[in-house]
Amino acid sequence: MTTPTQPSFGLDPDTKIRCSDWTRAASLSPIGTSGSYAGYLLVEIPLPWPRDAGDTAEGAALAPLIGPLRYRLQAIVPAEPEADPAERRVILHARRPGEAGFSGYRRFSCRAGDSLTLAVAALIAAAAGDAPSELESPAVDVLVCTHGTRDSCCGRRGAQLALELAEPGRLAGQNLWRTSHMGGHRFAPTFLVLPEGTVWGYADTDLVTRVVRRAGDFADVAWQYRGCPGLGSPQVQALEAEVLRRVGWSLLDRQRTGSFEGINALLTWQEDGRMVTWGGEVRPGRTLPSPGCLAPLSASGKSETEWAVTAVRERFLLLSRLTC
Repeated sequence: MTTPTQPSFGLDPDTKIRCSDWTRAASLSPIGTSGSYAGYLLVEIPLPWPRDAGDTAEGAALAPLIGPLRYRLQAIVPAEPEADPAERRVILHARRPGEAGFSGYRRFSCRAGDSLTLAVAALIAAAAGDAPSELESPAVDVLVCTHGTRDSCCGRRGAQLALELAEPGRLAGQNLWRTSHMGGHRFAPTFLVLPEGTVWGYADTDLVTRVVRRAGDFADVAWQYRGCPGLGSPQVQALEAEVLRRVGWSLLDRQRTGSFEGINALLTWQEDGRMVTWGGEVRPGRTLPSPGCLAPLSASGKSETEWAVTAVRERFLLLSRLTC
């Protein structure tokens, strides 16, 4: 009996390959790979970073504070080095307390001062309430993964992208950061836009500027969308991508709630006095080998499964109105 061979998509299975070269050759879909987080804590931590940002002294000190809250730590440095850096910056993007749906994170920031843990505790306390806070600081943060000690694809492709984006006028008015691993290095270059909460792969300067400006048709860049970390499952993220193809960028400003059961995913939001619900069937799609970076495909012991979304449909439910 013949053992079936793995698809190689024109690549030599016995030659060491980069993981991002493999996913591009295979046209592997990145949707559903963003992870799901209640928030992101961005901390300026000097380079070089270890393989895991949590292994830094800062990460170890902050883990008891942010772990129970499901906040993800991202080490950051400015994409363009500053001549005279001030005290390290700390930025928290967090969901509103008790929020059922998701329409983006709230952004809080401060300088670390003499105690990083006290600064982070202050941001967490501010995010825990609905009241306005002097620490709330609306702005857009664009994070490009350049974590070469974690994966060489991010160190090579991500670092080059960050350099190109740092050119004067490219992302005027936005905060551009180099950041530590955020998952999905096989889709390098990858980037994250906060506070809207969108994660992307297969990036170039054109994609980043289009996403930040919400320019053009979302359907044109949907194949590079990894998902929204404010939504609770990869299946709902996969459905959201299909709805975004049809509805467009404005969906990202809606208070979206999602659910998944069996094969059925739902995405709901309120619009113009009515509750809009989209549904679809989400099943596992292709399963392909997932080689380690700079390892031969034939030695891969891991695999990755794409999500396939079908029967996407729209439903409308009128909201009941109370009259006095």
